[in-house]
Amino acid sequence: MARSNYQFNKRQKNLLDSNFQQLANSETFNPRNGSTFCDYNDCFKSYDKARKPNGLRNILHLLEQSVVPLRKQKLLEGGFGTGVYIDHIRHRVQEIYGIEASDEGSLQALQKLRGAKNVNLQVGNILQLPFCDEYFHAYMVNQVLHHLDVDPAFPNLKVFLSEARRVLITGGLLIINTCSQEQLDPESGVYWHFKYIKAAVQALRERYIPIKEVFLRLEMAGFTKIRYTIPSDQIFHARYYGDPLTVLETEFRKGDSTYCFLSAADIGKSNARILAAIEDESVYKEMRRAAARAAEIGEAVIISARKVI
Repeated sequence: MARSNYQFNKRQKNLLDSNFQQLANSETFNPRNGSTFCDYNDCFKSYDKARKPNGLRNILHLLEQSVVPLRKQKLLEGGFGTGVYIDHIRHRVQEIYGIEASDEGSLQALQKLRGAKNVNLQVGNILQLPFCDEYFHAYMVNQVLHHLDVDPAFPNLKVFLSEARRVLITGGLLIINTCSQEQLDPESGVYWHFKYIKAAVQALRERYIPIKEVFLRLEMAGFTKIRYTIPSDQIFHARYYGDPLTVLETEFRKGDSTYCFLSAADIGKSNARILAAIEDESVYKEMRRAAARAAEIGEAVIISARKVI
């Protein structure tokens, strides 16, 4: 396989247009940023100011459990966003590849990773991977799958798993970083601001595949040793957990795709509700409740599975 090493040539740029024309199941799939509901060419401009790479320790632990030593592994990240996970992991593996639909995300990753000789980035589509069969020891996606489908039957999950199985070596590891329905619940979940944007959260939850369904689909796709773990770290930067004014900032909203379901008027109403909750101090009770719940069930779920030997 030829190494791209950051060279986004004309063929790779055109890959988006040719690939997405073939996705009959994704009529609202945005061919310029890879999401069915969020404009990541806008959001990625300040994405890293709100979010952290949740679950890194867990991912590295899973990779270290493979028969092949970590330093000799070839790893793929699908939907690498701004390249944060790749930047943290690249020093530990032989090679790491990434594919991302968003031009802005790809450019942000370029700035982080310039000069890293074992990193290979491409603009493209995770539903039609431009890699040969049985090439990677491991393939990870981090908070990506809920962007693939509008249809509640999740047809593109089947396509994703088929492509994942194709590019993994026999015994290769698939890692899916996602969230459970319990974590996303606006009343009893782990994100305190969800209480004030309930309609958007409901729309978001409909895009998240239930964990049991992911397990079932993995089995159907020919994966085995399916397990899950709950990371103990947090998704957002520390200020979110202590200062309710954080969520009123545009930079925070660009780091949380839930807001993509809201109009400007909706955001204004949400901000008013939060300001009122700050005024009567009820927001602090909600923040404490969410923190306690996160300590019980975590903020994300990491699912791992092996391609059948």
